[in-house]
Amino acid sequence: MKGTAIKDLKLIKVIDGDTIKILLNNEQESIRFTCLDTEESQQGGDKPITNAGILASKWAKQYFGADDQGIPNGDVRVDLEFDTNDPVQVCLNKHRDNYGRLLCYVYKAGEAENSNLRIVQEGWSPYFVKYGRSRLYHRQFATAEAEAQAKGWGIWNPKTNAGGNRRDYTTLIPWWHLRDSVVQDYRYLGIQAGVLSVRLDYSHLVEAAKTGNAVTVFCDLQTGINQWTGNGALIYAGSIFQKFNLWIPDKGSAAAQSILRLIETRYAKSGRGYVYVSGITSLYPNKPDGKPQLVLTEAQQLSDFPPGD
Repeated sequence: MKGTAIKDLKLIKVIDGDTIKILLNNEQESIRFTCLDTEESQQGGDKPITNAGILASKWAKQYFGADDQGIPNGDVRVDLEFDTNDPVQVCLNKHRDNYGRLLCYVYKAGEAENSNLRIVQEGWSPYFVKYGRSRLYHRQFATAEAEAQAKGWGIWNPKTNAGGNRRDYTTLIPWWHLRDSVVQDYRYLGIQAGVLSVRLDYSHLVEAAKTGNAVTVFCDLQTGINQWTGNGALIYAGSIFQKFNLWIPDKGSAAAQSILRLIETRYAKSGRGYVYVSGITSLYPNKPDGKPQLVLTEAQQLSDFPPGD
């Protein structure tokens, strides 16, 4: 199966090893390469800059014909492919990360080589499955990563980051694959059970909150408790673009303490992250433009499994 494609788009800038800017419908769009997570080459994030990140950025700029600042040398065009074959407008809404960037496979215009796969094959990124594996190229990504590891290229060569910052892939990769297994269950079981995804089904979640419907929502609780407010605890279970909160009232009660312990020990930080949360949704504040929220009053509202499984 091939994914939905948008072809012959102007490349505006290569940001780093896994992010570019392109011109789409006369507007600049940031593109995050699906299934990649190259190391950092610039200040500004919560991850340290590494030599591998600097080299990955340099490699990507050369690959796409850009100068050291990431500006293309001439009129450079690219093709995008999404990870599903939904209609274009659906893909433009569905395939975005928590920062609003489009998630795509990127090709030099008119060429067959998937640059996402090439970057993994060159050893500049692991096969990044923290948010779910590739639907279209899972085997190819796994094979490309194994090839780079066998040859000791890029991040898989200890000399690349010797004496500087480095990532602990021996810890990260098993955790990513744990999360990927949960996403796979959601894709094949959760969707069939009518579970809503905050990112993919946000408009449905908002409508459910307006009418006070009971729902089950697939959330990522990796960040754990985000804010203690009054006598309760608040969890930001959505993103800056799709705001959805979980509210735990009366944090001193036995029920609240059970919920908090479960979240912190099973789902937050290096835990499973993803969870099925069930309950009555509402808007907070109770206004048409309020944010959807779900109140947690018992630990049984959190589950590893979709309803009926």
